[in-house]
Formats: sequence, structure tokens, C-alpha cells
Amino acid sequence: MQAGGGNTSVKEQGTLWVKASGKWLIHAAQEDMFLPVPLADILRSIEQGFEYTQEYNTASGVLLRPSVETTMHAVIPQPVVVHVHSVRTMALASRADAEQRLAERLSGLRYAWVPYVHPGLPLAQEIQRHLDRNPEVLVLGNHGLVVAAGTCDQAEALLRDVEERLGDEVVSSPAADLDALRRLTSGTPWCSSFDEEAHAIATNPRSCALATGGTMYPDHCVYLVPAAASVRAGEALETAVSRYRARYDYEPKALLVEGYGVIVSPDMSRAARELLLCLKRVVERIPTEAAVHYLEDWQVAKLMNWDAEKYRLAIAQHEG
Repeated sequence: MQAGGGNTSVKEQGTLWVKASGKWLIHAAQEDMFLPVPLADILRSIEQGFEYTQEYNTASGVLLRPSVETTMHAVIPQPVVVHVHSVRTMALASRADAEQRLAERLSGLRYAWVPYVHPGLPLAQEIQRHLDRNPEVLVLGNHGLVVAAGTCDQAEALLRDVEERLGDEVVSSPAADLDALRRLTSGTPWCSSFDEEAHAIATNPRSCALATGGTMYPDHCVYLVPAAASVRAGEALETAVSRYRARYDYEPKALLVEGYGVIVSPDMSRAARELLLCLKRVVERIPTEAAVHYLEDWQVAKLMNWDAEKYRLAIAQHEG
């Protein structure tokens, strides 16, 4: 789970206890973040075709909104629902042949493949169409993984099983040239990536091509803006930034210097750093022969302009 991505819930006597939007599960032992939402209210909202955005006061007096996927948790009948942005799952769920590969990997499990739809209410409505098979596993195209079970222990065991089945070999990458990156960024507002692991996105040609080819999953564009920007051989940084800006109309937060490593904005948020590492761990798991399915421009634009994601991004500024 990266930054505030992913969400979990438990149904108990008509109440859905669900993680608050934008909160980091890693802080669950220290912060109030699970909200008691009346299940009937959520289902009524779905019937009326509305997202559920009611806010709740926590015991500590903080006003929070339930997860953007609250409606998804409500429609799944099992008491315990765990939704994660597993890098193993996203690497496979972003492939053009994902449905066929899942049939091989998840044989014997009750699972459903759900091609990408916009998160929130549209995703919940799409999942409803798959519930006649009573799936315990849902693989969401270009998005992530959902497991559902009767107890927390059963959900954890199922999650571990799926993770093992979806594991792929991780490609190796050359080391970063940190001296070259220091020379390149000298006198500029850019600096070498705070996380050494991230450099592999740029030093491996295949990873770099995949990362710059488009946007593979929602949280990437929410926290890092669309796709990834690259600096080509001999290219000035401002030229690379202008080229990215002309294509996406956003300022890049990271630049992949092809063959050398990654440079970032010094004020990059912890959430953006987490998603940069997520990108590295996803692309390094996609085999050379696999074709990738990217989100379309209109799908990315819908995510970037969605109020629920703007809310989550605002929460993320205080996290990490």
C-alpha cells in the first residue's frame, strides 16, 4: 500500500467501518481513521446514483470523509474487505493480456477480472455486475486488488495467497550515475532522488520506456501527475520540462534522466516519493514481451479533476 492508497473495511451490525479518505494505514495505531458509516445510507446513495461524501467527526475531533471506495466496500457482501494497490497486481493488471494471465495464476480461486472503470461509484456499480459468481478476489484493471472474506484472518491468508500467485521476476537495473546527476542539477531547482531505489526507473531502458509511455493506474496521476517525464541524451532540463508540459499541461515532479537516474523537485511530498517508488516496483515486474494498457487521456483528466481525489491529495499534504 503506497501513501494513502488502498482501503479496508469491516461490516458489523449494519455499520461499515471503513478507512478515511487520504489517511495512511501505516498510522492506524496512532490516529483515528476508521469511520462508522451506516450501511443503509451508503446503499441508498448508490441506488440514487450519488457518491457517498458525508463527513464524520472522529473521537479526536477531526472531521474526515470515508474512503473514495466506500461504495465498493458496501456492495461486496463479505464482512471483511481489503483493497490494496499491490505492485504485483498492478504490474499484471496493467498488461494488455491481464485477463488471460489471471486465468492461469488464479485457477481454483473464486475471482473476477474487472476492466478499468473510474473509481468510486462507477467501480462499485461495475463490481455489482460480477457478484453473481460470489467472488472472493477482484482484480481491478489498471488499479489494484480486492480480497473479501468472513474474518480478518481469512482475508489476510487470501491476500498472501494471491500475492504469491501473482509474483513475477524482478528485472535488474544498472546503478545510477550520481556524479552525472549532480552536474546536471547544479544551479537548478532539481536534485537527485531522495530514495536511491527510484533511480532504477531511469537506468533500465525498458523501465524508462514503460514509465514514460503513459499512466498505468489512478494514484500515479493523483500524486505524481500523468505518466513520467524524461530527459533524453544531451537534452537540457528546461527542454525536457517544456516537452512534458506541452503534452500534459502539468509541471513534472520528477524527471527520468535516461541511463543516469532520477531527479526530483526538492519540495516533493512524501506521498509523491512513495508513488515514485511504486512506479519503479511496478515497471520492473512487467516482462519485456508484455504489452501495456495505459489509461486514456480522458480517463486521466477525469481523475485529475475529480473532487474526491483533490480532497485526498489535500489530506496527503499533512501525511507521511
